[in-house]
Amino acid sequence: MHTKKIGLRFLVPFLLAALSFAFAAIPTVSAQQAVSVQKSGTFTGGTPRFVTLNHNVRMSSLARTNSSGMVDTIPYWSDLFNVNGNPYPFQMVGTNPANGSHRTTVPTEIIALKTVFSDGNTLNGADNVKNTVNSPLFENAQYTSGNTQYGDAIQRAEFWHYVKNHQGYHVLLGDPKVLHTVTLTIPAADGQTGISKRTGALIGLIDIDWFDAQIQTLMLQLHISPKTLPIFLTNNVFLYENGDPTQCCVIGYHSAVFSVNGSGRSQIQTYAWGSYTTPGIFSVPIDDINGLSHEIAEWYNDPFIDNVTPYWESPIAPQYGCNNFLEVGDPLVGVAFTVKTDGKKYHPQDEAFFSWFAQQTPSLGIHHQYTYLGTFTSSAAASSCTP
Repeated sequence: MHTKKIGLRFLVPFLLAALSFAFAAIPTVSAQQAVSVQKSGTFTGGTPRFVTLNHNVRMSSLARTNSSGMVDTIPYWSDLFNVNGNPYPFQMVGTNPANGSHRTTVPTEIIALKTVFSDGNTLNGADNVKNTVNSPLFENAQYTSGNTQYGDAIQRAEFWHYVKNHQGYHVLLGDPKVLHTVTLTIPAADGQTGISKRTGALIGLIDIDWFDAQIQTLMLQLHISPKTLPIFLTNNVFLYENGDPTQCCVIGYHSAVFSVNGSGRSQIQTYAWGSYTTPGIFSVPIDDINGLSHEIAEWYNDPFIDNVTPYWESPIAPQYGCNNFLEVGDPLVGVAFTVKTDGKKYHPQDEAFFSWFAQQTPSLGIHHQYTYLGTFTSSAAASSCTP
């Protein structure tokens, strides 16, 4: 996937002037695939997207020198793999699964966003907080890799070659602290609503530049610690790119920003946003926590948005083109499975394993699989591409 610069309309104080923003661009879709809100207010479904914000070399360098203790951020480990003699360094959340049965818990906050549009329509993320807290993202369920949370289950399965001998290995999200709901009033120039042609549900569309600026400002105002993971939650709200509502729909993203605090200490704040989605809006199953599950799994595997791999392409998600990011959800958009917690069925996404990107044979994954569900039967080497 190529990246492109985006300019935020509001400067966020804790970003250094030298930092620039970039996110993964999706190849242009056809008129038939485009998602838009027509003049009649009808929302026509199309190809769902997940983007990656804030690729930044300086953040990567800071993260990799954290052994000095001079960067405040979430717990992580670093390593590298080689393909055709080329080294690919990376960082992931928690501890190295090859090093034993260590247990990591990352404190987590949920911030629901009540989005108020200029046409008077409101969509409130607070409506879905209870279901999110009770979902497999935070509650234990049975997986092939153990009885645990979704993100931990995926990570354990991904590195089962090591975890099978270190069953105490876990990387968990802490019981989420639910903060007060925040109201975002969306200017007419930056958002609109429509009715889903498929389901009749009310849909909100917001410009991604405007939205991410609000998120970053909120993290400052709420004094979010860089040692935690804040999760921002909306309800049937999707983002569009380049100021164009037809370049929709982003369902979620995760990101990281660098700053220097008042004491001169460097910090990297990771964060995620996802929209809780009612069933049937898209032609593929992007329901309930699916978008957040995608982003949480990617946060585990690429927390600082700087892990690159050999180029790959996905036969399932061609909208990502020729891509070289270690983003485990992107190759499998629309491949979901059912997990039941608190008496309710949820639909998290299948995720690609590290070995798929690293072109490892056999895979380090459980049953030597390349995704949790076994959707891919060989590594990305079989689908490598030239950008």
